[in-house]
Amino acid sequence: MSNNRINRGDAPPDFTLQDTSGEEITLSSFKGEKLVYLVFNRGFS
Repeated sequence: MSNNRINRGDAPPDFTLQDTSGEEITLSSFKGEKLVYLVFNRGFS
């Protein structure tokens, strides 16, 4: 587990994930938008 934490007000690192349609979405593509809402699911067990 990483100890690299982001504090409130810090710029987040850029990353790319796939959406539910399999399309790649990069955080930097939202630059200039007011809000970005991310949800990370741990999976179902």
